[in-house]
Amino acid sequence: MAKRYRPVDRDQRFLLAPDMREWLPENHLVWFLLDVVAELDTTALHQRRRRRGQGLATGSAAGRAGYDPDMMLGLLIYAYACGLQSSRRIERLCHTDVAFRVLCAGDIPDHSVIARFRAGHQEVFTELFAQVLQLCARAGLGQVGTVAIDGSKFAANASLTANHQRDWFARAAAERTAAAAETDTAEDRAEQQRLERGEGSGREDGAAADQVPERWSGGDRRARIRACLDELEIICDAADADAASKHEQAQADLAARRGELERLRAEQQDKIDRWHAAWADHRARPTFYLAPQGPCPKPLEQTWRGQRAEHALAQAQARADRADRAADTNDHEQGHEQKGAARRNVTDPDSRLMTSRRGWVQGYNAQFAITADQLVLATQVTQNPNDNPCFIPMTQAAVAAARDIATTARPDEPVDEHGGIGLLLADAGYASEANLTAPGPDRLIALGKTRAQHRAAHDHPTHGEPPAGATARQAMDHRLRTPDGHAAYKRRGATVEPGIGNIKKLLPHLARRGLTAASAEITFAALVHNLRKLYSARAAAA
Repeated sequence: MAKRYRPVDRDQRFLLAPDMREWLPENHLVWFLLDVVAELDTTALHQRRRRRGQGLATGSAAGRAGYDPDMMLGLLIYAYACGLQSSRRIERLCHTDVAFRVLCAGDIPDHSVIARFRAGHQEVFTELFAQVLQLCARAGLGQVGTVAIDGSKFAANASLTANHQRDWFARAAAERTAAAAETDTAEDRAEQQRLERGEGSGREDGAAADQVPERWSGGDRRARIRACLDELEIICDAADADAASKHEQAQADLAARRGELERLRAEQQDKIDRWHAAWADHRARPTFYLAPQGPCPKPLEQTWRGQRAEHALAQAQARADRADRAADTNDHEQGHEQKGAARRNVTDPDSRLMTSRRGWVQGYNAQFAITADQLVLATQVTQNPNDNPCFIPMTQAAVAAARDIATTARPDEPVDEHGGIGLLLADAGYASEANLTAPGPDRLIALGKTRAQHRAAHDHPTHGEPPAGATARQAMDHRLRTPDGHAAYKRRGATVEPGIGNIKKLLPHLARRGLTAASAEITFAALVHNLRKLYSARAAAA
C-alpha cells in the first residue's frame, strides 16, 4: 500500500527571515523581557562591567570591548525563566535555540563570560528585584492585603558526603601542608641543581616561569579546609568547655546529694539510738523515767524522706554518668567519627545539613513573603533550619516592600505604617510567644499541624473575640477556630506554597556556593518569578 509523506529536503536553501525580529512571534517572552530590561535602571551593571583581561573597567578603551550588560541580564533572566542555570548549557542554546540567539543578537558569549557576569553582579540583584516589584505594582499586581510567609530548603551545590568533623579537617590540613612543604623542597633542590650545572635560574622576574595560577593550584580548597577547621575548633572548644562545666556541676550536685543522704541517715540513727536509750532507762528505773512514746523509729531507707533522698541521689548519679560520657565523647583526639558532633561541608562550608520532607538535604533555608496574587515581596536565606527566628525580619522586609509598592501604585495617597498589609499568615514553624506578640500587621500563626487545626475548627468552633485574660497562644487558638479565622488561614495554601513551588521549578537547586551567592541566586529567581507573573498579567490583559 502506497504511503504519502511530507518531503524531507535537507538541501533546501536558507529560508529563515533575514530580519531577526521576525524569528519569534510578537507575544513571545523574549520581547517582553527585552522591554523590561530597557525599563530597568541598569547603571550599576554598567559601572561594574568587565573587559577581557582586565578587572573593573577604568574607562580606558584598550582591549576588546565587553558584552552589553543589558543583553547579558536579559539572557540570564530568560535562562532562569526556562529553568536553566548551567552557563555551558546557556552557551550551547545560544548556538541552537532561536530565542536565545535573538537575546544575544547573534553575538554568543562564552560560558565563562556568563558565569562571571552572574557572580560579579550578585550585589545588584537586590536592587533589580526592588525595581521589578515597582514595575509589577504599576501594572496592578501586588495584592498585599494578605501576605503569607513560609520557608523551604534549597539544595546547595555540594554533596552530603562532603560533610566531615574536626578530625578529618585536621588530617586534611596537615596532609596538604606536608605536601606543599615537600613540593617546595623538591623545587628548591631542582633549582639548586640547575644553578650548579650553570643552566641559570628557572625563574623570571622573581617568579617561577612554570608557576601555576593560584586559582588552579588548589589554594581555594586549602583555604576552605583551613576555614572549616578554624570554625570547628571554636565549636569544639566551646563544646569541651560546656561539657567540663556540666561535669563539674554534676559532680558537685552528686556530692551534695550524698552529703544530704548521710546527714538524714545520721539524724534518723540518732532518733533510733535515743529511743532505745529511753527504753533502757525506763526498764532500769520505771518510776523515774517514762517510757518513750510510739514505736521505734524506722530505718531511713523505710521512710519517705529516705526514699526521696535516695531517689535524688540516683538521679544525680545518672546525671554525673551522662556528664562523664559526654566528656569522654568530646575528646576529639580519638580520630574517629562521633555521633552528633559538629560537621562542615568542604565543598560549600556555608551550607548546612537540614531535614526536609524528602529526607536530609545539604543546603540553605530560604524564606519568602508572598502576596495573595503570588508576587514575591521579600526573600531571606539563612543557615538555620528553623523557620521561627525568621518571622520578625521577614515581616519587616514585607512591610517595607509593601510600602514601596503602595507608593509606586498610588503616589498621591498616604501610605499606612504597614503598607496596606492587613493580615500575615504563617504555619506552626513560626509559632512562638515573641512572634505572636511582636509589633506589626495582624497575623494568624498556626499552633499545630494543619490537619489537627482543621479538625479543631470543625469539631470545636469558636465565635467572637478571644476571652479576656487569654494568653497569646490561647487567643490565637481561639481566632483560628472561628469561621473567619479558619477561612482566612486556608488561603495560605493557595498563596505561598504554590509560589515557592513555582520558584523551585525555576531553581531546583543552587548553582553557586556560599551564603552570599545563595542569597543572590534565590533573590534573582524570585525576580524572574515576578517577571513571569507580570508577563502573564499583560498577556491576559491584551
